Amino acid sequence: MTVLLLAGLLTACQQAPPLAAPPPPAPSSTQNGYGATERAFVELAIATDEQALELLGPTGRAELRENRITELTALRELLDAPYVNHHAGHDMPGMPTDAEIRLASTDPVAREQFVRAHLTESLEVIRSARQAVTHPPTAEVVALMERHRTAELAAG
Repeated sequence: MTVLLLAGLLTACQQAPPLAAPPPPAPSSTQNGYGATERAFVELAIATDEQALELLGPTGRAELRENRITELTALRELLDAPYVNHHAGHDMPGMPTDAEIRLASTDPVAREQFVRAHLTESLEVIRSARQAVTHPPTAEVVALMERHRTAELAAG
């Protein structure tokens, strides 16, 4: 079920690649190897974390900012090809939209609501990934992200 949830979320937000620079084909999945599932999760997590940083803004919660930067570094190290943001402009669980980011920049109450939604919804995606990912280094990053979200939600 969780594999289907993750696959459905990732499939639902696919957009056509730009004509000038199509993304490289996803590598085939191998047991305990970096495959299509891992790549899809990593690309989604990068897009989500980048949007979360924009939501937080320069004066946002320092621990969350630091955690997202740590995650982005670890996620980018997992990539086996140049990163292409296939999720730009999408409205997906855990990923703040541009409209939410604009509102959050002027309304601290809205920002806190959007941050909580990011934490809660991205934790669900991360938990689905934990069930689907077989590549050990990717699984380690998924576990790190789950620890971050759990602690951040507990902190309020």
